[in-house]
Amino acid sequence: MINLQRAVIEVFGGCNYSCKMCPQTTGRGSDWKKKMPLDFFESILDQLPGKPLINLEGSGEPSLLPDLPLYVEACTKRGLKSYMYCNGSKLVGDFAKDVVDAGISLIRFSCIGYDRPTYNHWMNVDNFDLILDNARFLSNYVKESQKDCTIASYHLILDNTKIEEEVNLYRKNFIEKAGTVGYVWKMHNWSGNYKPIYFRNAEKKKSCGRPAAPELTVRAGGNGKLGAVTPCCQTLGPPNESNSVLGHFEDQTFEEIWNGQLYNDLRVKHSENRFDEIDYCKNCDFLYEDPEVLVWSNDNKASIDYMLGTEFSLKDYK
Repeated sequence: MINLQRAVIEVFGGCNYSCKMCPQTTGRGSDWKKKMPLDFFESILDQLPGKPLINLEGSGEPSLLPDLPLYVEACTKRGLKSYMYCNGSKLVGDFAKDVVDAGISLIRFSCIGYDRPTYNHWMNVDNFDLILDNARFLSNYVKESQKDCTIASYHLILDNTKIEEEVNLYRKNFIEKAGTVGYVWKMHNWSGNYKPIYFRNAEKKKSCGRPAAPELTVRAGGNGKLGAVTPCCQTLGPPNESNSVLGHFEDQTFEEIWNGQLYNDLRVKHSENRFDEIDYCKNCDFLYEDPEVLVWSNDNKASIDYMLGTEFSLKDYK
């Protein structure tokens, strides 16, 4: 039995945004937009081997849960670090403080757009100033309360001919003002749901490493049940999300899913570079080598092969 280092457990599958680059916007079914009940979430935590980092998202927006601090607290009580990637629109006031006080270790704001017009265009809501204020508020609260929590931000290059210019704008307009640990990436195609915006050197595909890595992805709902397990967070939305389900925590244990035929078949095909036999993997641009996909960060540990908060390298599993 492997000791997990990371488990992405989606506590809520819905979202209050309709971003242009996210499959949530183009038809993720209602069956996937559920809330994961707290007791069900805790039952998953209690099955996981090792002391994995818990990511409280996957696709949905975790801050839409009024009782989100209880999910963070459930991790903290078990000695598990918790991270959260979110749009941050609901992280205000006492609710935001409660999330930090419950013991969360990192909150990462997704801000696609380096100013108010570009944010409004890509995220379909005029919230740039709100998100900046919320991130700055939390950065200040963490400093004042001396909590062990990092406030980070995630950004995407919108025009590949203006990379340096856009990085400077993200830094000037958001990262430096909010005091975040910032990460600027090129866009990806969500396992083939979108036509790639950027050229990828496709001379030779190789495994992304995720099927064999010590990490797990669990959705809130999925295919009529709770707790669908998928190979990674990239198989989002139709048709790939439903087709990529490897089991359900509703009626299977961790061991049954992790050692099951579907998961093992996926690992074998990745190890043998048989990607064309995997409908939900074959068009994913994570199979292409692109060392420049991480464009800029003020985190000196940032890497395309390391997940935030973990020590394993995907290179070891490719």
